[in-house]
Amino acid sequence: MAAAKHWTQRLQSFDRRWLFLAMGLAITLPLIFPINTPIKPSPMVQSAYYTVDALPDGDPADSSKGATVFISLDVDPASTPELEPYFRAVLLQLKAKNVKLVMATTWYSAPPLIERWIREMVEQPLAPAGTPGYDGPPDRAYKKNVDYVWLGFREGKQAVISAFGSDLRGTFDGRAADGTPLDQIPMMSGKKQLKDFDLMILVSAGFPGAKEYVQLVQSRYDLKMVAACTAVSTTDLTPYFQAGQLLGLVGGLAASAEYETMVGKKGLGTQAADVLNIGHLVVILAIIFGNIIFFAGRAHRRRQGL
Repeated sequence: MAAAKHWTQRLQSFDRRWLFLAMGLAITLPLIFPINTPIKPSPMVQSAYYTVDALPDGDPADSSKGATVFISLDVDPASTPELEPYFRAVLLQLKAKNVKLVMATTWYSAPPLIERWIREMVEQPLAPAGTPGYDGPPDRAYKKNVDYVWLGFREGKQAVISAFGSDLRGTFDGRAADGTPLDQIPMMSGKKQLKDFDLMILVSAGFPGAKEYVQLVQSRYDLKMVAACTAVSTTDLTPYFQAGQLLGLVGGLAASAEYETMVGKKGLGTQAADVLNIGHLVVILAIIFGNIIFFAGRAHRRRQGL
C-alpha cells in the first residue's frame, strides 16, 4: 500500500486558478464595496497641493484678478487611469479658487481625450454646493475663452516646448484651438510666454513631458512648476523635486489618491488605492504561502533522507 502523500506534496498540485479567482475578487470587490484604507499624503504630494493652494483667488466678474495657470496635458488613453484622477482633483482645487486656465498639449493622441475632459470637468462643475462628502469650496462651470483657453496641439517635441518658453502666442499662431484670436480673449492679456503665468502644471505620461519642460525652460525662465506623472516615471522626476526645480510631484495612482485626500473629494484614485492595497496583499500572501510549502517540503524530504 502506497504511503500517504505529505501535505506539502498535496499542496504542490494546488489549482492555480484559485489564485486567479482571489486576485479577481481583490480587484472587483473594493470597487463595489469601498474599504477606504487610510491614506497619508507624501511630502511630494503635500508640496504640490500647497503650491496650488498658495495661488491668489480669482474673481469670476473680473478677469484681471487672480492667478492664471498653464497646464500641459501630455497624455494618451493608456495613461488615463493613472493621470485622470489627479487632473480631476487639481482641477477642482483650481476652479474652487477661480483660477484661470490655459491648456495645451505636445502629444498628437491627446486632443480627443482632453476635449472630453474639458466637456465633462471644465465646462461642468465637479463639486457644486451640496455635493455629498465634500466640504470644500464649491466650483462652477467654466466658460470657454472667458475662464479657460484651450490652445490645442503642436508637433515638435523638445523644440516646441522650448518655443513655448519664448513665444507661446507665436507657437500657436496667435489663436486658440477654436480659431479665436488670443488678442480678443481678455484673460490672455499680457500672456505671451510661459514666465507670464503664475504656475505651470505638467500632467505627463512620458516623452515629451515634464522632464523636457524642466530641462528646457524651467531654469532658463525661472518658472514655477508642479508635475503629475505615471508611477514608472516617478524615479526619473524625483531628483528635480529634490533640487527644487519641481515644486511638487504626484507620481502614479497611489499619489493621485493622496492628492484627492488633500483636496477633500474622494474619487477614482481613492477607489483604485483600495484595489492596489488589496491586490498587493493577495500577492504577498501568495508568496508567503508558496515559500511555506517549499521550505516545509524540503524539511520533510531531509527527514526522510531524500
